[in-house]
Amino acid sequence: MIFLSKESEDLDFKIFKELKEASDYLSLQYLSDKFKISRQILRDHIKNFKKHSYKIDAISHLGYKLKESPDKSYPWEIKYNLGTKFVGQSIYFKESVSSTQNFIRHLGEEGVGPGTVVLAEKQLKGKGRMGRDWVSPLGGIYLSCLFRPQFILVNEICQIALVMSLACVKAIKKQTGIAAAVKWPNDIYIGNKKIGGILCEANSKADKISFISVGIGINVNTKKLPSVATSLASVAKRNFSKKSITKEILRQIEACYLKLEAGKNKDLLESWQEHCFLWGRRLRVKILNKVVEGEAFGIDEHGYLLLRRDTGLIDKIVSGDIIKVC
Repeated sequence: MIFLSKESEDLDFKIFKELKEASDYLSLQYLSDKFKISRQILRDHIKNFKKHSYKIDAISHLGYKLKESPDKSYPWEIKYNLGTKFVGQSIYFKESVSSTQNFIRHLGEEGVGPGTVVLAEKQLKGKGRMGRDWVSPLGGIYLSCLFRPQFILVNEICQIALVMSLACVKAIKKQTGIAAAVKWPNDIYIGNKKIGGILCEANSKADKISFISVGIGINVNTKKLPSVATSLASVAKRNFSKKSITKEILRQIEACYLKLEAGKNKDLLESWQEHCFLWGRRLRVKILNKVVEGEAFGIDEHGYLLLRRDTGLIDKIVSGDIIKVC
C-alpha cells in the first residue's frame, strides 16, 4: 500500500510535479535546494518512483528527466491538476485489496475527513449490492470515497447512489465521448451491457449518519468479463487512460455532491432521469420476498422508483432488485 506521512506524501507530489512539468533535465542540486532536503532523501524518492514503474533518466551533471509514467492511480498522479476542493485531497492506494469499501469503512471509523479516497488496481473480493461479488480484474477503476453528510437521512441514501452514477456517466462522456446510461438504482450501462456500478453504504446510529462510503467500479480496459458486462475499451476498440477517467470521476462526484448539499437535488434527479434507459420498459422487481411487475415511468423527489402495475396501481419502490427488463 502507498500511504506515507502527510509530509512525505506532499513531497512525492511536489517532486513528481516538478519532473512532469520540466522540459529538460533537473539537477540534483536544484531539486534538493528547492525542497530543502538532502540529496540522499531526494535519491530515495526518485528510487521510489522507479520502483513504481516510472522511467526516469539520470545523467551525471545533468540530473533527472521523467520519460514515461505508468497508467496507475498513484496519489501524486491523481492529485496532479485535479482541481477539487476536498475530494481526493487525501488518497490511499493499493495494488490489490480485498475491497475498497471495506478499507474505507475502517478509515471512516478511525475518523478520516470527508473526501478521502481509496484506489486499487484490483479487488480480490469486490462488493456489489445485495451481498453480490463484484468482478474486479486489472484494467478497471476501483475506488471508494468517504462523505460525512449532515443534510441527508438514512432513508435518503438512494439519492447519493443516483447522483454518483450520474457523475460517473458525465465523467465517461467527457473523457471518452461515449454516452453511457444509468439503471436504477446504481448501475451504469452501454447498450444492454453493464460497464459499472455504485455501492453506497452508511455507517449510522439510529437515524444519524456518521459517514457514507461510496464505492465505484468502472470497466475501462478490462479484458475478461462476464457476458452480461462490457468495458469502455471493448466499445471503442481502443484503450483509455484510467488516470484521466479517475480524475474526472472525482471532479464530477464532488460537483454533484456539492449541488446535493446545496439543496439542488431536484435538478440532479431530473438529469439522472434523462440518462436512464428504463422508462417505458416493463420491469420485474424483487422486494424482499416478493416480486412486483409493471412499467417504469420515473423516480420521485426522493429517488424512489415509480412502477405502474397493469391494474393502474403505482408502486413507489424504496429499495429493490431489478431482476428482469422487458
